[in-house]
Amino acid sequence: MKDISTILVTGATGNIGRALVEILQTTPSSLSTIAASPSGQSVAGAPGRPLNLLNTASTRAAMQGIERLFLLTPAHPEMEAMTANAVRAAQAAGVQHIVRVSGAGADPKSEIAIARLQGSCDQIVIDSGIAYTLLRPKNFMQNFTTFLRDMIRSGAVYSSQGEGRVPFIDARDIAAVAAQVLRDPQAHASQVYTLTGPQALTNAEALAVIAEHIGRPIQLVSISEEQAVEGMRQAGMPEPLVQAMSSLNRIIAAGWVAEVTDDVPRLLGRPATAWADFVAEHRHVWQ
Repeated sequence: MKDISTILVTGATGNIGRALVEILQTTPSSLSTIAASPSGQSVAGAPGRPLNLLNTASTRAAMQGIERLFLLTPAHPEMEAMTANAVRAAQAAGVQHIVRVSGAGADPKSEIAIARLQGSCDQIVIDSGIAYTLLRPKNFMQNFTTFLRDMIRSGAVYSSQGEGRVPFIDARDIAAVAAQVLRDPQAHASQVYTLTGPQALTNAEALAVIAEHIGRPIQLVSISEEQAVEGMRQAGMPEPLVQAMSSLNRIIAAGWVAEVTDDVPRLLGRPATAWADFVAEHRHVWQ
């Protein structure tokens, strides 16, 4: 009888994690999936385990019996500590492969705050001695259904990203790539994949598609980066995250994020989700 490999999916209640668990639950019985989240709830029929990445005991308990780890650390001032805790627990538990969601352009030596933060976390995984695969997506289509949702509903979106283009990616495509890697990790060992959608759009172009589908106009209001920073601070965002998000705004505005890659269609054997298709599916969110 074939041994069963157990996968722990962290962030299992989020956009990527939930979609990943759902995909893995359709995988043949040679794989077993456990959904890890702060609440420890079951997801898509997969048993749940509680996980607090800032708590050593919680992290070690969650890793017991795990062979493959999907590691998603949330945007948090202590992201590096979370990653380090997870990696140490994975080492102690004998985890054989880590698939980490990072960010495009990640580099621990970067002058860009968000790239430096993600790169430092990647380096912790690389230095662990555990086989790894790094997934580096660009901005998510789901940002329009979450962070920007209320502004879109109000008819005005404020942005400091200017005319910068972004090849927005559906989080479900990231999950599909992660599932592909987790099913056959040896084939993807030491690989780094930059994940994008099929087309780079400005915010104005993206919002125009939404406006067409919901039947009312959406105004894009340009603001300065200083105004964007002040808005994030007023919203209570911790300063390290303010600096990280501000650096992202600046590189998008500078046109540094516009490149489209073929990693998603190459790995999945199908095109990445198109923006118009995503909007059509989610139009009810903005009604």
